[in-house]
Amino acid sequence: MIRRDVQLADGAPGWALVSQIEHARIGALLASECRGRFGSVHASLIRDEVLVAIAAHDDGWREWDEAPQLDVKLGRPLSFMELAAADATTIWSKSIAIAEEIGPLAAWMVSGHFARLLEHSEHARHEPLASSWLAEIGPRREAWFATWQAIDPANRDLGVANEALQWLWTFDEASLWLCCSAPIMGEPLRAGGSFEIAGCGTTLEMKFAAISAAAASPDERGQATATPWRFDDGIDVDIESLIVPAVRYATPQELLAAGRPQALRWRLASPTACS
Repeated sequence: MIRRDVQLADGAPGWALVSQIEHARIGALLASECRGRFGSVHASLIRDEVLVAIAAHDDGWREWDEAPQLDVKLGRPLSFMELAAADATTIWSKSIAIAEEIGPLAAWMVSGHFARLLEHSEHARHEPLASSWLAEIGPRREAWFATWQAIDPANRDLGVANEALQWLWTFDEASLWLCCSAPIMGEPLRAGGSFEIAGCGTTLEMKFAAISAAAASPDERGQATATPWRFDDGIDVDIESLIVPAVRYATPQELLAAGRPQALRWRLASPTACS
């Protein structure tokens, strides 16, 4: 569950809640519009698996999203960044199991994505549970890669697999920016700009920047750009969210019942189209 602070129409504090399933869907939407490596005849099946893996990489969160845990002290829904390592790795393992049903590349990608998150987590990576989870997933990733490569060794090497994983990282980061940080509901642009460098250091690196906020009105879209522009056309992005008052809740059911659905609408276009 993504939780971000917003101001309600009456000026009261609120939260915009976006499910992990929805966040992953937005990442896959952006990836599906991207030009790049997976356009050749030999790579088309790889592209299909990559896109499905991106769309499904957070499917292990489904039960949590449907009944989000609450912070026992504050009565607010826990953000995905506030989970204990035990809860996070349990959910990640569910996502990996779902990815394995898609194919060996999907399982290799999704497990690699979560391993990277854990390795970069200052508060979790030193926990014994995290170390044991990483030790367990390593040999499984090697087996998934070997199975995938054996299908077509001439066109399936580590470079291709790594680029597939970079697609997941890049569009996960781009989606998280839209869901978590890009200005919404009339919020002002931050000093210095509202932007995210997604896929930093990869061949897909892009700077996503907001020009205007996603408005509360369903007829208006926030404007954002990506540089360099790696898409054929502009992309309309509609993120399903639940807007709830920022008060203490006793149960997940009470929280969800207090919310009203609202789409966070964006138009992603090339910098030249927005100038």
